[in-house]
Amino acid sequence: MMNEKMNVVKSHVKVLLLLFAMVFLGLSCQKSNSSLQKGNEKSGKVELPMQELSLQIPLSREAFKNWLPDHVGEFHILKTVIGYKDAADMSAITVTYGHRSDSTKQILLEILDGAGPVASIILAGSLQKLEQDFEEKEDNNFSKIHERNGKRVWEVQNPGQDFSSLEFIHGHRFLVSIKGDHLKHEDLWFFADNLDFDTLGK
Repeated sequence: MMNEKMNVVKSHVKVLLLLFAMVFLGLSCQKSNSSLQKGNEKSGKVELPMQELSLQIPLSREAFKNWLPDHVGEFHILKTVIGYKDAADMSAITVTYGHRSDSTKQILLEILDGAGPVASIILAGSLQKLEQDFEEKEDNNFSKIHERNGKRVWEVQNPGQDFSSLEFIHGHRFLVSIKGDHLKHEDLWFFADNLDFDTLGK
């Protein structure tokens, strides 16, 4: 009899603990969403949740072409590729820019629109990766994920191979990759800062 009462008490305790855990998780999620919303209001940016982004229509080829600048500083377009991800219901553009006076210096710009069911999953994975704090340094080589100008960015520089790159997400929608040959990361930042990402998709 005593054992039966103890079993009943134990089962009630388990139920209460389970309910408490569910309430705690619910409040945590609510607080997290509220904090995210307040953060977005402060920054003046409207960030689309991944579920909503998956229902958005990706940018058309024309929209990408119309946004694309013919030149950025001393760099001008050498090659443009659009539509190579259409088969997967994704919209993306890859552009090669070359330096006007030094043909060894080139920049490869790739932008993936995170709108749509497939691209939004890729964007979510990149977003999760960029939330890490990571740094690896050896001599003048480095690879790090950090925050710069209000954005989480993965930054790489390898002078030995004359290579550098940046990767970040703009507007919680566009995955941007900028790679440079015979260029330092400061050169890529200058290039990135002179791209008008705010008009992309408008």
